[in-house]
Amino acid sequence: MASKADFSAEEWKTIGLAPIVTSMFISMADPSGPIGLMKEMFAAVSSIVEGAKEAASLQIVKDLATDLQARELKPDLPKFGSKEEAMAFAKQTVSEAVALLAARSPDEVQPFKQFLYDTAQKAAEAGKEGGFLGFGGTAVSEAERQALSDLAATLGLTV
Repeated sequence: MASKADFSAEEWKTIGLAPIVTSMFISMADPSGPIGLMKEMFAAVSSIVEGAKEAASLQIVKDLATDLQARELKPDLPKFGSKEEAMAFAKQTVSEAVALLAARSPDEVQPFKQFLYDTAQKAAEAGKEGGFLGFGGTAVSEAERQALSDLAATLGLTV
């Protein structure tokens, strides 16, 4: 079972960014303002922490949650010139994180991919899109559904 100890500091940074950028990928697909963004990012962090509590959780997810709670996991994102640049960075980071895990523990790749997708889905469901002052709107917009579909394709998942 792969753990933080199996990766260099730079590799661990990439793995730690993966669940954060999956949520960013969703947020960038359909920006919902600062409150919606905060809800979506909080959902991503909560997903990591809650995922670590599950008995069947991967050790790597438990290590991510531990670092996140200890504030050792600090997302250091570059400045992006456009939405497309941010989304491309997210896809690249997710792909690199999956490849790093595949090299160390191939049996854990599919559950890790599913964890990443689930984190993005929880972020998508966290804030309503559209509506006014919290009334109306939809839980997951069409743009977010498309982003989830794109993320699933990047991860090689069928959803």
